[in-house]
Amino acid sequence: MLAVQRTHRLRADLAWVPGPARRASRLARGLVWAGTGAAIAGTVALAPWTVVMWKAFLLGGAGAVAAGDGAGKAVLRRQLQRLSRGELPLAELDARPEGELVVVRGTIEVTTPLHGTLVETPGVYRRLVLAARGMWVHEAAVDFSLVDARGVRILVQAAGARWLVPARELVEYPARRFLQAGLPPMLAARVALRGAVEAYERVLPVGAAVQLVGYKTASPDATGTVRDYRMPPERATLCSGPDLPLVITALSDLAP
Repeated sequence: MLAVQRTHRLRADLAWVPGPARRASRLARGLVWAGTGAAIAGTVALAPWTVVMWKAFLLGGAGAVAAGDGAGKAVLRRQLQRLSRGELPLAELDARPEGELVVVRGTIEVTTPLHGTLVETPGVYRRLVLAARGMWVHEAAVDFSLVDARGVRILVQAAGARWLVPARELVEYPARRFLQAGLPPMLAARVALRGAVEAYERVLPVGAAVQLVGYKTASPDATGTVRDYRMPPERATLCSGPDLPLVITALSDLAP
């Protein structure tokens, strides 16, 4: 069963981020873009003949957009971590009070994975960005487990979760690929009249190493800890909270 299924415009993708973190992220992104723009303008001013190298400048601009996006999201992740008390080993999560905001790392496991719209990779979260009379994001996710190298396991409730990923270049696909995949009616109507659609999809795969920022709670689990003979066994769990969603980042995407 899907715990997340949402569709929104790309411009609203980070609307959930707290104001100070969002402003810091935008500043970092803008500094990278401004620096690259100034470098290109300076090159053309000093050597006007280089304007014939417009393709190289175009590629450089695309690289600057990606670099700026990466810088902005790196700042955003640091801002989110400051809201917690630092990274915790999974074994310590059980003793933390209900509702505490924490940062943990581990490897994804899941019993019933989902699959992508364009790719068949089994995973726990899929994110599709497509251009169909506007830029759109379609996401879905399922609940999963997080396990560390010592075999300590926690549960993760994906409802409300957000996955921070780098921006990628869109690729053109036949529109029928999307219609066969069962897009939400709103997006299907936008795709139906097109021969091809530019899009990019990424699936967070089973076995991926991730960092999670979320709120500590507990869930009934037959293999969990018995705290009271009148209550079922429970296992430490991460979930979204009143001020922040559960934020997922693949370790491979973290800034070095």
